[in-house]
Amino acid sequence: MPRHFAHYYFANELTKDMSYALSAIIRLYPDAYLLGSLGMERMQGGEHDERLRHADPVQIFGVTARHIFTNGSKCQLSYMLGYLAHYALQRVLDPYVSYFAANGVAGYFGGNAETQSAEEIEIGIDRHIIRDYIGQEKALELVDHLKVRKAVLEEVTTLYVDVLNDLADVYMNYRKTYALLEGIKLDIPLSEGMGRLDYMNRENREWKGATGVTKASVDEVLKEQYETAYELLEEYMAMARSNKTIAEGKFY
Repeated sequence: MPRHFAHYYFANELTKDMSYALSAIIRLYPDAYLLGSLGMERMQGGEHDERLRHADPVQIFGVTARHIFTNGSKCQLSYMLGYLAHYALQRVLDPYVSYFAANGVAGYFGGNAETQSAEEIEIGIDRHIIRDYIGQEKALELVDHLKVRKAVLEEVTTLYVDVLNDLADVYMNYRKTYALLEGIKLDIPLSEGMGRLDYMNRENREWKGATGVTKASVDEVLKEQYETAYELLEEYMAMARSNKTIAEGKFY
């Protein structure tokens, strides 16, 4: 899966051209949206982390939307919109990372492929996202000043305790879940290894994604996924506001 800065960049770009209804919620709780965009796997809680990452996404989105419809929490809605932005990118780049971890990352200009771990590929993507899109100064600012309001942490913790723990068959108390959310941090990967291997697939080598073989680079994936992400966010908003039944095919 992509790491922190790829998800931050993608989620932040989405806010620049989304509908008024979506942006109004996120403007109220931008820290909840940011926290959600970093994903549930940032909760480094051992079994809790593992089970949440393997929970059925349709269940997660369907049940949380009904929960928010019932309690009317705009904070929890903003968090889940952030997580949907995370999910929209993750479900495309997960196969990308898995493919190149299995088949090797080629050097630029036709260089031989070298076997790299999935983690190293994820880190390589984040290095390029920082350098080419975010900038080192902004990245450092995010690391040093990632602030989530106490009230937001409390509402998101309640969402986990009331809904997500049960869905993932994990029963964590409020205090521990709060501490895991509070402990989520961004970290900047070292800038080494930028120029030798084509982690971003900018030479457009073939790889197999969920919808078949493609030659898309990470740059192209980022651009291509905006419309899909907007569709998911709008659908979820409708579910959370009107108790609309989930369109399962959209969320797998």
